[in-house]
Amino acid sequence: MKESRSCDPELYSKVKDAVSMQQAVEYCGLHVLNGKCLCPFHRDTRPSMKIYPDGKGYYCFSCGAGGDQVKFVAGYFGIGNYEAAKQLATAFQIPIQEPVTYREKPEADKRNRLKRELRDFVSYARKWLVVYRGLLCEAIRERSEHFYEALSNITYVEYLIDCLDRCPEQLYADRKAVSEIGKVERRVSDWYIKIGEDGSISR
Repeated sequence: MKESRSCDPELYSKVKDAVSMQQAVEYCGLHVLNGKCLCPFHRDTRPSMKIYPDGKGYYCFSCGAGGDQVKFVAGYFGIGNYEAAKQLATAFQIPIQEPVTYREKPEADKRNRLKRELRDFVSYARKWLVVYRGLLCEAIRERSEHFYEALSNITYVEYLIDCLDRCPEQLYADRKAVSEIGKVERRVSDWYIKIGEDGSISR
């Protein structure tokens, strides 16, 4: 029994947004002149198919064939609409969400969840590390009461920021490093600093 596969639900709209009707027609090897071309769906001896601009599709005034980019390619090659959309996506380098079987879906959902968690972690960590680095630099510059803390921690904080840029997955997997970043948030809070939504600092 062939296992059912899910597909990219946004592929159709991606293709229609990225590929014009004329591009789809020319992809099939037909020449468009003054908005018209020979209709490939009947024995056309003079251009009777109108190619409309701005994604409005095509229509043949002789045989009545009409539709959009995907339907044109599907009809021309004798394939289904989804296969036609995939073919256009490949030809015009449009990213495709790879289909997965329903058996594979839980694993795919898990990967997507981990990606979201990683993205949230990177955003959170960068915000607090950058703020803390700014405070440490200020403490060194002004030789404030936090001077020795700054000398001790500035290099490690810059190292963590570098890791966020170079290897965020490995950093997120390092429980000790994640714990240290949590301590940074608390340390900044102890410094009586308020962080605005835009990352601005106020005391």
